[in-house]
Amino acid sequence: MEQFLYTCGYCNKQFEPKRRKVQKFCSTSCRVRNHQISKQLSQINKVVKVTEKAKKETINPAGIGNAFLGSAALEVGMKLLIPQHRQPATKGDIQRLESKLERYQKIENQPPRLDGKWPYFDTINKIVVYL
Repeated sequence: MEQFLYTCGYCNKQFEPKRRKVQKFCSTSCRVRNHQISKQLSQINKVVKVTEKAKKETINPAGIGNAFLGSAALEVGMKLLIPQHRQPATKGDIQRLESKLERYQKIENQPPRLDGKWPYFDTINKIVVYL
């Protein structure tokens, strides 16, 4: 056994160890209480870390400006470096294409009827009509 006294890790009292070099607390109650407090502190530290992380992820004007400049640079790069026929279609492109397509398309390889009406293909109803 040890000849000198140890200091309790929880209550800081001097005690004579009953076990060799492994005893850090004077009693079981001090050991349990120390574990409970350290467990509570670790939970508090986790909450503090989460709140610090949330504080770091705030939106600021510099970040907005950097995002705008980055997207603007990307758009300019796409316009300059990608050929027109390889660029993705925009909503305006699709609207221009729709305006060119009409509901009735004239069928050129059929003659008109006896009453003079020409055949047209109705693109919505998918039938041939005479107008």
